[in-house]
Amino acid sequence: MQRRAVQHPFGASPIRGAPASGSAAVPFDYAVSFPIHGRPGATHESVINISAEGPFVALGIGYGFEQERGETIADFPSSDAVIPVGSAPGKIPLSAFPVDVLIDGLRVGPRYLPVVFETSPTPNGVELSGAFSASPVSADYLRRTPVFERFRPPTPLDFFFTLIDTASGREFQDQPTFSVASLGDASGRRPFRMLPAPVTFQPRTTVRAQIIEGTEQVSGTLFIVLFGYKLLGNAACPPAAYAMPPTPAPVAGNPRVIPFDYVTRFNLSGQPGNRLEDEVSINVEGGFFATSIGYGLQAASQEVPLRLDPTASSVKLGELTLDQLPVSALVDGFRLKPGFLRLAISGGGTLNAGVPAGLAQRLFETLNRPEDVSFRYTLADGGSGRDLQNQAIYNVAGLGAADGDRPFKRFARPLEFKPRSTLRVTIDEHFGRGQLYVVLQGYKLLEGSALGGRA
Repeated sequence: MQRRAVQHPFGASPIRGAPASGSAAVPFDYAVSFPIHGRPGATHESVINISAEGPFVALGIGYGFEQERGETIADFPSSDAVIPVGSAPGKIPLSAFPVDVLIDGLRVGPRYLPVVFETSPTPNGVELSGAFSASPVSADYLRRTPVFERFRPPTPLDFFFTLIDTASGREFQDQPTFSVASLGDASGRRPFRMLPAPVTFQPRTTVRAQIIEGTEQVSGTLFIVLFGYKLLGNAACPPAAYAMPPTPAPVAGNPRVIPFDYVTRFNLSGQPGNRLEDEVSINVEGGFFATSIGYGLQAASQEVPLRLDPTASSVKLGELTLDQLPVSALVDGFRLKPGFLRLAISGGGTLNAGVPAGLAQRLFETLNRPEDVSFRYTLADGGSGRDLQNQAIYNVAGLGAADGDRPFKRFARPLEFKPRSTLRVTIDEHFGRGQLYVVLQGYKLLEGSALGGRA
């Protein structure tokens, strides 16, 4: 009896340079983080410790800056007269705030939401009732406590960096290299830089990273990420096995191999430090191979509708009180629209006192923009119990720009999930409110098309 040839779902030929029998390759990211204080010339060092599971092969490098955009408002309020004695926070007028703060952005500090709004505690932080607090605040309290914050626009970060493989002592630059020149824009709107040749780091070795700050008056956390894959099982693979090329695409026309996306969804509350977790169950039809990953935030409208007297024909902007704005605008942050500044600000640098009511409804916008969402994420294969990175990674550093203006991040090796296994995604919020979608893109192998099976 003639045996039928086995049809490999990836193609007729095996993968060239595949690792030796008994080893497996899984995509993996190693990240290192640095505190940024806005002091040009300040030097920071840290190390990446390669785990004992097996060698790590780095194929690319990327980075991102998780900026702390909220800062204390200087000289606020400038006069006791602008805040009536014994008034509730909602009765504070816009004239109490410097005009430049309203141009940059104004929000209630996340830690002080209970001071301004009625709230109730929940396991995931405080929950807003949708009403302003009736408890009065004094001008002296506002001077001593950062209840309100200036919310600055994103600041481009410049720095110099060096990387050293401590096992071999080799450096990867002849001198500290400028971030934009070597890695591209910090916003993530670029493909991740692929290394000209794979770099192998042996188990239990370290990679030393050093940065030198170059931008003033910014603070936050800088993440530098090495993308690649980890070899498991037989750690004694020959060096030629480390540089195996990406797995070819599935055979065209194979009816048992279909493109498929697994979606995780999170309801971001906009409260920094809030942790969310979701788990995707791989169905029983067959295995799933994830080849890339993408994400995006579905946010509400940026419009800020004001509560105005319906009989009023004009509005004195400086006399608008906070309770005439939506609660969401003060939580997310709001500002004067850049294109309307000439209409909102008088020649003397104060808020206009005679703006038509219809125009006033169009002057403000929220800062909860999808492209500004900020969070840290962790991916874990629930079937094997293995994390796919060494620490929680900032979204721009690990996945690229939040506005989708970049190629989806491709895994260095397809990530295989067996039927009935799970993928666990953990999100640590930093900024942004709405529905966050994290999507694993790849293909499903229907029953009977497993690797090495009969076609």
